[in-house]
Amino acid sequence: MKKYRKILGISQAALAEKANCSTTFIGNIEINKRFPSPKYIDRLAMALGVKPADMFAEEDDSEALARYADRQKQKAQLEKDVMQAISRAFNESDL
Repeated sequence: MKKYRKILGISQAALAEKANCSTTFIGNIEINKRFPSPKYIDRLAMALGVKPADMFAEEDDSEALARYADRQKQKAQLEKDVMQAISRAFNESDL
C-alpha cells in the first residue's frame, strides 16, 4: 500500500481521507501493526486506484509499479486536458 501511496505522492492523511479512515490506521497498516478488514482493503484499493490484490504484490515487482506510475501519469494528463478543454469552451462561449 505504501508504495502506491508514495507513487501518487500523497500523505497518509490524504489517503486516510480518501478511504474514510484514520491516519493512525494507515500508519499502523504500513508498519504491519494492523491488517485491514476486507471492507477497508476495498476502500484503500479504490482510494489508490488499484485492484485489492495489487496491494499485496511482492515489494520488488518493479514492472507492476512502473505500469501503475504510468497509468497515474496518463490519468493526470487526461484530467488536465479535460479541464483545459472545459475552460476553452467556457471562454469561447463568453465571446
